[in-house]
Amino acid sequence: MYALARKDHLARNLNRMLKRFPEEYKFFPKTWLLPAEYGDFRKQFKENTKGKAGRKTFISKPEASCQGRGIFLTRNLEDFEQQGHYVVQRYVHKAFLIDKLKFDLRIYVMVCGVDPLRVYFYKEGLCRLAT
Repeated sequence: MYALARKDHLARNLNRMLKRFPEEYKFFPKTWLLPAEYGDFRKQFKENTKGKAGRKTFISKPEASCQGRGIFLTRNLEDFEQQGHYVVQRYVHKAFLIDKLKFDLRIYVMVCGVDPLRVYFYKEGLCRLAT
């Protein structure tokens, strides 16, 4: 569960699966783990210099924080401490909204075994709305 519950481990595993199964794992925005992938992330800003209208927005989350602490949006590479530990993603501008609010849906499952695979879904989920 540790490999899925922390933002940095989940991002690392999703990126690995994306490399192996590119069609099945294209459902999440481009993600970088800083400082390890700082060089590749920096290239995004060099591409942005061609015109301000096409500048990309990124959302940065501290790798080991929770409840929204330390999250920020930016278009500037200078906003990052070069040795800071962040999970950074392309920001989704045209996200699905409910009453003009972002939201997330959570479905709870319990994996009882993997060989054979036994998964139980909890009948109720959770929807969180941004305010």
